[in-house]
Amino acid sequence: MLTAKRSWRLRNAPEDIVSELEHELNISPIIARILAIRGVHNPDSAQRFIQKRLKDLSAPEMMKGMDCAAERFAEAINKQQRILIHGDYDVDGSTACSLLCLFCKVCNVEAIPWIPHRRIEGYGLSEASLKAAKEHNADLMITVDCGIADHGWAARIEKDADCNVIITDHHLPQDQLPHCTAICNPNQPGCKYPDKGLAGVGVAWKLCWATAKKLCGSDKVTDNLRNFLMQRLDLVAVGTVADCAPLDSENRILVHHGLKALEQTNNLGLRQLLKETQLEHKIISASDIGWKIGPLINASGRLGSAMRNVHLFCCDDEQKAQQLAKEIIQENDERRRLTSLLTDEIISEIENNPGYQKRSSLVFAGERWHQGIVGIVAGRVVDRFAKPCAIIGIDQGVGKGSLRTISNIHLGRAVDACREYLLSGGGHAMAAGITITPDQVDNFAETFEQHINETYPNGLAAPGTDYDGDIEVSHLNSHFYDELKLLEPFGQQNPEPTLRVNNISFVTKPNLFGKTGEHMRGAITDPQGGIQQLLAWRAKEHYTEFSRPGSNFNLIIKPQLNHWRGEFIPQLLYVDGESC
Repeated sequence: MLTAKRSWRLRNAPEDIVSELEHELNISPIIARILAIRGVHNPDSAQRFIQKRLKDLSAPEMMKGMDCAAERFAEAINKQQRILIHGDYDVDGSTACSLLCLFCKVCNVEAIPWIPHRRIEGYGLSEASLKAAKEHNADLMITVDCGIADHGWAARIEKDADCNVIITDHHLPQDQLPHCTAICNPNQPGCKYPDKGLAGVGVAWKLCWATAKKLCGSDKVTDNLRNFLMQRLDLVAVGTVADCAPLDSENRILVHHGLKALEQTNNLGLRQLLKETQLEHKIISASDIGWKIGPLINASGRLGSAMRNVHLFCCDDEQKAQQLAKEIIQENDERRRLTSLLTDEIISEIENNPGYQKRSSLVFAGERWHQGIVGIVAGRVVDRFAKPCAIIGIDQGVGKGSLRTISNIHLGRAVDACREYLLSGGGHAMAAGITITPDQVDNFAETFEQHINETYPNGLAAPGTDYDGDIEVSHLNSHFYDELKLLEPFGQQNPEPTLRVNNISFVTKPNLFGKTGEHMRGAITDPQGGIQQLLAWRAKEHYTEFSRPGSNFNLIIKPQLNHWRGEFIPQLLYVDGESC
């Protein structure tokens, strides 16, 4: 007897809005329902959501500080001044740093990229940043994906290094804003920029656009700069998706066009990564970035230096690009090994300790834990137990931790609630980082728990599987999949649609495949006569039940289009199931 792993919950959708979208847009009821669930509540916003037009992007000058930043950036380019691009060590920071360096290059200026070493120099502006500005004799420092929590360093850099500082960031500001030449962050107080969800690389791309207009003295930029802005949407897509930025507003447009740019990229580094991940000459989805490309780039910043990523993306020598990509692959292999070991250790501890079941949050700290992998491990723990999680690696008396969460707990606010126990910390809705002394870990853990309990006094909802609606297998036809494509790209705030199919049976006995036969696939049908291919990863445990003649099931599935040898092949990805 097959039983569901988690309770199934039908997502709510206002029926009047579903009906309006269905009739005004001439779309199927299920697609209209999915749009309504995603927060698209009128035909005009639905059209923007579906069409993903570049002309619907907001002008960069709408962002507070952008005009001033673009003016100073253009001045530095025109005067051939020394420009230092200060990045962050994750994918968002690496792509944003590369983007600004490449922009300078197309403007005939050689910018200097600099990303602090994660373990040695830490995150954001610091003493190391001041030292870098002095060593490189920089006239202008531009931060990307960091700097909003500067602790006074921006002002010190401007004074002690005689170097102007422009901060571009997207993380939530803390009590005081930095004192510097300009700040570009849609989340800073008083900023009327309509989209607060841009990733760091998105803010950096907006700066390139605004600066291009300053350099050209017009809203219409030269063909050379326009081509650059369009082509380098490949980096914007990679950084945005890898940073789990929401794909429900401007990021939809940037990622949609960025995926197209990535498929035909002229960037040697990205092309090499596409080869390594077997994505070259294929249609690329956001999930390909999330599962294949992003983790490779992240490995450099996690285990070594993210400067390798910048060298790769700014490389103009194919052999050099191949060598750098190989080094990144090796680091990713080691990252996967370390991640698996620590994940298994923590999950085992949780499952063998009943006290963790009663908590609303999970906090773990340990010596010897590599600080470069704690974020990945935290994410896996959240996926498994549906609770906000902090994993802290302690090295030489200092703990550096990464936090991940479920959709209804905002980590930036949670970190603020625990600030008295932290050396530093910050983040956004879904991810955050902290620095802490080991003796304060317990105080942090209890305050973190208290904040979540105060936010949800009745407790967090039990883990469940949310789905968008019921559908007959026969309705999963070519027209449905054509409409499904309109909802792409999928990601944060716009997840892949999850549907329920009822009373299904296997047409013939399903097949096991994989090295150890751990995966399963087979054709399913329902009483209405539709037939679709079902793919179930790691479902060997259900094989006997699925193979039993005359058995019927209700399933939660994700309809997908698998691109294979130039064709789109429909398939249903198994999520959960129950006998009926």
